[in-house]
Amino acid sequence: MPDFASHDYWDTRFTKDRTPFDWLIPATALRDVATDVVDDADALHNAQVLHIGCGTSDASILRDMVENPAQVHNIDFSSAAIEAASERETNILSKSKAPDVTNVSQDQEQWVQSKLTNMRWSCMDLLSLDSTLDLLQRQEEEAGRLFDLVLDKSTSDSISCGANRLIYLPYPLSPNGWTRRILQGGAHHSAEVHPLHVLAVHLAALTTPKSGRWVVISYSEDRFPFLPPLPHSASTGLLDDSTIQAGFTHPNQLWTLETKEKIDLDANRDETLAQRRKRLSAGVVHRPKITHWLYVLRRTEALVTD
Repeated sequence: MPDFASHDYWDTRFTKDRTPFDWLIPATALRDVATDVVDDADALHNAQVLHIGCGTSDASILRDMVENPAQVHNIDFSSAAIEAASERETNILSKSKAPDVTNVSQDQEQWVQSKLTNMRWSCMDLLSLDSTLDLLQRQEEEAGRLFDLVLDKSTSDSISCGANRLIYLPYPLSPNGWTRRILQGGAHHSAEVHPLHVLAVHLAALTTPKSGRWVVISYSEDRFPFLPPLPHSASTGLLDDSTIQAGFTHPNQLWTLETKEKIDLDANRDETLAQRRKRLSAGVVHRPKITHWLYVLRRTEALVTD
């Protein structure tokens, strides 16, 4: 089985195949889900959007979801994916016909020109504390505010395949920076924690308290080890009490589950005639229903700082 948490696996895959590829659901479906989740059209139009694990997905679909495409920041830890996807967007824009801006107001001209702006693209690992702090600083400098919406299409699935992460405690990111006081003497302990705990804390630092949302499409009915019912052991993702007491914030203080529901896909929707014949010749009359899961997590009021 491929190591879906490995940089090498994804770099090799995206170097060999630079064509757009979407996991689980099309990019259009991800956009539609985001539109449904943020039912305030103006809020979505003005949202700062973090698209994690973008891969070579057709992220251009997200451009029209916001006022200015630069409000969307696509991130992946594969440099090959970021290079392929960002180049594709640039090529698409270069072929776009320049709009006629004669006889329009200055504001209208600026709006038209903004539509030809690239989205933001970055190669970084959001399980890295240094990368997360760097992104936090860049976001504050470039946008002046935190992200409102995190889009995650099977990225958490891939991350969950990886080994536990070694962290040093007390952890620098915490609600209201409370670990700063006990960090004065430096790191005192180390611990290994499930990678989704680390991701959840890092994303909490990047998103707006109280209103920020993390929208996840997953193949798993039980994806997040910090949501109840909690796992029973460290091997299945339980966060040890000693780790919490030593200075790592439990993600359930930072995120609440707003929505969890099935997404049923029509398995025969894109079946070609040849595929249908092959299926019937194998004695398979009905293809199994494909079910994925939508999670919408909402930020608590806790402000996470370093």
